[in-house]
Amino acid sequence: MVIFTMSWDLPTEHEKLRVYANKARADWIPVTANWPGVTEVSTFRNPMQQTPQALTVIRFSDLTDWQNFIASRDYQRMMQEVRTLGCTAVTTRVWLPSSLTPEPVHPGDGPSPAKDA
Repeated sequence: MVIFTMSWDLPTEHEKLRVYANKARADWIPVTANWPGVTEVSTFRNPMQQTPQALTVIRFSDLTDWQNFIASRDYQRMMQEVRTLGCTAVTTRVWLPSSLTPEPVHPGDGPSPAKDA
């Protein structure tokens, strides 16, 4: 599993923000969600209204799928459009599982922690 995050600040002009929202719904999210090896796409807004204002989290099956995505014309086009529409402070990060928890841990998994007497 690979987790790829992209964050940015939203366009400040009302019309560009409208176009941004429409592009996200009708183009960027569907194209990304249907990319080979993508297992999940989530988008978030910062409730504290600080930078970054928006976050996208994409889960890929493996590193090769992620590499193919970021090398694609679709990804390059989407990121160019994000910048053209006035998004700023664009940041990307990629994460691989830690050896401490190679699979997600959920409440109730495994032994309970020791309790103080």
